[in-house]
Amino acid sequence: MKEIVIPKRTLVTTLLLLSLGAIAIWWVPRLIGAINYGEFEAQTLISVPQSQPSVNEDASAQAAAIAGAQAFYSIDYQEGFQTWLDRLCSLSTETGCIVYQNIIGPSLWADFDQAKSATTATVVSQGKVQEQLAASRGNAPMQVWRVEIELSAPLPQQSDPQTRFPALALVIKEGSTWKFERFLSEEEAQALGKNGGLP
Repeated sequence: MKEIVIPKRTLVTTLLLLSLGAIAIWWVPRLIGAINYGEFEAQTLISVPQSQPSVNEDASAQAAAIAGAQAFYSIDYQEGFQTWLDRLCSLSTETGCIVYQNIIGPSLWADFDQAKSATTATVVSQGKVQEQLAASRGNAPMQVWRVEIELSAPLPQQSDPQTRFPALALVIKEGSTWKFERFLSEEEAQALGKNGGLP
């Protein structure tokens, strides 16, 4: 009987993609308007400081949150999926890019294409709500920023079309650069604070 050997990297990558897929399935409906935004705005997160980042670090993390949110919500069906993905991935973590490329992007882009969506986003920071170390990323610094997003036109996937809404953007420092990872629900952000840095 021949033994089958699966490389550890392949196994870890597969498990990561399956985990991210499960998160995306839970997260995408909230992203496109299935949550009650009034409740979203009313809740306050508990900040969990792990260290005292410099003002420059906070400014860089904030800029990553704003740029990532703006890239995610700036859509032009005529540019096509790959252009949108390239722009988003240039600002995203490696893990975030994999999820956008394989899970979130393809499921959303079909609707954007069919609806001929062309939307630009203006994003304003409302402040940092949490910071800690990402235990699953070698204790890389991570922060959660509350942002206000204003769209030039509603998204086709929204059950209650809105052009202005809040969001929580997770950013993680990869090497020396802050990168956008993904959006969090209030529940995910609360759990993140309790789980000691497991995004």
